[in-house]
Amino acid sequence: MFTEVYTIENEFIRISVIPLGATVISVFDKTFQREMTLNFDDIEKYRTSDKYFGCTIGRVANRIAQGSFVLDQQVFQLALNQKPHHLHGGLKGFDKKIFICETNGNQIRCTYKSRHLEEGYPGNLEIEISYILEDNRFMIETISKTDQKTLVNLTNHTYFNLDEDKQSILDHDLQVFADTVYPIDSLGCTFDQPFDVNLTPFDFRNTKKIRSAIENDHPQIVAGRGIDHHFVKSNSGLRIIATLSNSDTALNIYTDKPGTHIYTGNYLDGTDLGVTQQPYKKHSGICFETQYVPNSINFNESIAPILSENQDQRHKTIYEFIHRKR
Repeated sequence: MFTEVYTIENEFIRISVIPLGATVISVFDKTFQREMTLNFDDIEKYRTSDKYFGCTIGRVANRIAQGSFVLDQQVFQLALNQKPHHLHGGLKGFDKKIFICETNGNQIRCTYKSRHLEEGYPGNLEIEISYILEDNRFMIETISKTDQKTLVNLTNHTYFNLDEDKQSILDHDLQVFADTVYPIDSLGCTFDQPFDVNLTPFDFRNTKKIRSAIENDHPQIVAGRGIDHHFVKSNSGLRIIATLSNSDTALNIYTDKPGTHIYTGNYLDGTDLGVTQQPYKKHSGICFETQYVPNSINFNESIAPILSENQDQRHKTIYEFIHRKR
């Protein structure tokens, strides 16, 4: 049953995961006795919500234009579950699949086998997701294997809010180590060439309030109803990509993926209620969806997340919590 809860903890952090979507339902800071994510008081809500709280997104995160792509001259048509585009793996993506989970020391290991043409994607795909605690770091490691060339762009969709009341992330400070950002269309689909963040509200190279970008009338902010964009990491390898902070906590995000899609909860609408029964309204949380460039299979195949048979796709994302003096 997806209602089982798997929990690991150390002296700094406690995390809990459920098999449905290998979903992270809690990241709890033990020093401040504070939940650091948006979460529910009832596990059943993870099945019924359409906002992807804490779950694994796959096979391919974000949108694929017209739900279509070509591999080796063969056209694959996917579900248009956000017409006219395909979103977050389809009608029943990995967020709605039941993973096999087990705890082993400081980690939770979750596995799933996706059949050939599940949600329209080619190849039998095996994925392994490990949630690992090391001191003040919460890590996500993924391994993907296929028996046929396919697309794989996994991410995690946890909403972070470092405040106690979880009302808004607009007054959180944000720094993003990225010089370029990809544009989106009016329905959030990534396209074309990245643009330079200089002289735009997307320039977070120096720390600033999230509010300063959200309240700008830049056409791309308007298109996304906030930030809903892929930031290209400045360096290769496992490097820091962003830092989120409030008055007493900083969250550093590291990844070895090409970048992160930052989403400021623009479509949260108050219909989902949190643990204390407060509604999660627009901009209540922020997601750092580390991934390959969304929809790149349709405009730049050279950077697309293509996985061939007899190859492994291995990635790591790290969330590091730093306490500040009060």
